[in-house]
Amino acid sequence: MTKSLSKVNLASLKVLYTLQLLFERDLSMDDLIKYYDLYHNELVSNFVMSKYINTCRYCGIDIKKINNKYTILNFPVGISFTNGELSLFKELKNCCEKMRLKNLSDSMQEVLDKVNRRSERPISPVATSMIKDKNIRHFEKACIVAQKVKVIFKDETSLICEPVDTKIETDRIILMVFDGTNSRELNPDDIKEINILPQKANHKYIPTTVLFELKGKLAKKYQIRDNEQVLRINSAGDFIITNRFEDKTKLLHRLMRYGDNCKIISPKSYVNDMKQLIEDTINNYSM
Repeated sequence: MTKSLSKVNLASLKVLYTLQLLFERDLSMDDLIKYYDLYHNELVSNFVMSKYINTCRYCGIDIKKINNKYTILNFPVGISFTNGELSLFKELKNCCEKMRLKNLSDSMQEVLDKVNRRSERPISPVATSMIKDKNIRHFEKACIVAQKVKVIFKDETSLICEPVDTKIETDRIILMVFDGTNSRELNPDDIKEINILPQKANHKYIPTTVLFELKGKLAKKYQIRDNEQVLRINSAGDFIITNRFEDKTKLLHRLMRYGDNCKIISPKSYVNDMKQLIEDTINNYSM
């Protein structure tokens, strides 16, 4: 083995060790350097450690610096959990909260944090206050028993659909459903009532995977979302992104804002819908 090749292999191992540390917990730059010194008897600089972290990012691993600590938000290849398994994680966490077992609740949250670093779909336990909402409880029960629901909105319209999952964001909760054609996101504030129907879900829900290409400066600055992964980086530095579990209408409008630096590759139906959306927008401004 040549000396240069030996250096490359050693650097590769250090990148993997950095990734291993971040899989276990969120760490500051000082923490990372300390672990290297402790376990490898090697003192590395901030610059070298930044190179290891940026190598992980280049490979599609979404690492953000939050509260001065590096955190893995998304991993390109993760564990796939069923809706039932996700619901079980949520219920375990909520049971800990309801029984006021703080130590157990904190331990459960630590487990969930580690699982989220490896999961395709991050698990966001529903807070106890949110569980009290009757409609959300009905929706989550329907997810577990795999039965259809009838959603009655406050404007008196209704929708019969298959429940997929509850998605928890910082300041709101979103109900994800499949309407027979596309995935949709529903806001609980717009819902008057959710009723569980006796009919079983007709299909095992398989989310649409959308592929789109990012070019130029957009590719370098784009922030990968929780429901996205980097599929490929070509020689020109352009990214091919896979997107799942995002509301179709919201996704198309978001990608359209990126202009000619973004191109939908598949599925064909999304390509056609994007063309129609662009044509409709142009017609609105034509004389």
